[in-house]
Amino acid sequence: MRALRLLTLCAALGASIQFSIAQDSRPSLTTIYNSGSTGGLVFGANGALYGIGDYEVIELIPPASPGGTWTATVLANVGGFAGPVIGKNGTLYGTTLSPYGTVYDVVPPASPGGAWTANTLYTMTNGTAGYGLFAGVVIGNEGALYGASNFGGASPTGCYAGVGCGALFRLAPPASPGGAWMITVLHDFTGGSDGANPSASPVIGPKGELYGTTWFGGTSDLGTVYEMTPSPGGAWTETVLHTFTGQPGDGAYPWASLVIGKNEELYGTTVDGGTSNIGAVFELTPPASPGGAWTKTVLYSFAGGSDGAHPQGAVVIANDGVLYGTTINGGTPCGCGTVFALKPPASQGAAWTETVLDSFTDGTDGGYPCASLVIGKSGALYGTTSMGGPLNAGTWFQLTP
Repeated sequence: MRALRLLTLCAALGASIQFSIAQDSRPSLTTIYNSGSTGGLVFGANGALYGIGDYEVIELIPPASPGGTWTATVLANVGGFAGPVIGKNGTLYGTTLSPYGTVYDVVPPASPGGAWTANTLYTMTNGTAGYGLFAGVVIGNEGALYGASNFGGASPTGCYAGVGCGALFRLAPPASPGGAWMITVLHDFTGGSDGANPSASPVIGPKGELYGTTWFGGTSDLGTVYEMTPSPGGAWTETVLHTFTGQPGDGAYPWASLVIGKNEELYGTTVDGGTSNIGAVFELTPPASPGGAWTKTVLYSFAGGSDGAHPQGAVVIANDGVLYGTTINGGTPCGCGTVFALKPPASQGAAWTETVLDSFTDGTDGGYPCASLVIGKSGALYGTTSMGGPLNAGTWFQLTP
């Protein structure tokens, strides 16, 4: 079963599941760059977008006037899969997949117009820190990078295809410039109730704790949501906040990262599960008192057809509490994916309202989006598709809800 489920990686899932429904109305979507990407985008301080396109780090400068052409510059060829994150002074940090994976940075030039500099910070091996960096990294307040490896770790023969259950790691910057970054394994997954094969980077909570998902593991082997808590002695403690059980009342196989709400609730997506077993959006609410159980609520189950199906990216939260995300399938006319909005109810406990904002056609607009969105200052949504476009290699897009 795990071998089959792992095929829900972006292009494989997009090519294998189709729907055929009549055309629906479309909001205002604009293709701003033609290049495929399986990773999300990030905004820089200058309003530029940064992402991975054809395994290169791309900078996309917005036009001087609305409707103009965005200007693309290749900053580095790094072989990345996940989108980068941006740190101090505009430095970009990211990961690569092969051969075992690396963590890199791309440093902006000292003066405008100069060349960016790419550096390998750490090279993974088939050791206790694992390998297979499908996810990017996140940056802690202390400048350390936190990430997850999908395979390997201390249980090298367990889990998917006998290649290990993965690990969580911390990569600390050197004490002096030019020194080596130091890796620490925070948790080695065993494939049991603690989870297995994390495919998403963790998110950092207000007290320095980490929250994340695992693709497999848990009591039903359908994935977990975990919390990692640091202690003064340096050790980290994992707590499983939720084990997914599948349909009809739960999700299954969470691929993406979580997002933290204003009341420290967690929002996420699952590729499968839900009422129709084609994906769901869920919320985990923290307990009223420390040590209590978190409360899981499925906010929306996708229905397929003109609706979305199989969300692989995370959701993002707007200032008004609306969640925005993508599905890799569903929508009209070809089941090539959607952009959706999920509006919170006016009264607590009522149903959330889903609206399909755009259905991709796999034409010039692209198709099969598998990464998270980012919200611009004007409220526009920006994202990527893995297929379609003039070269059938994907697109970067802007969508005005």
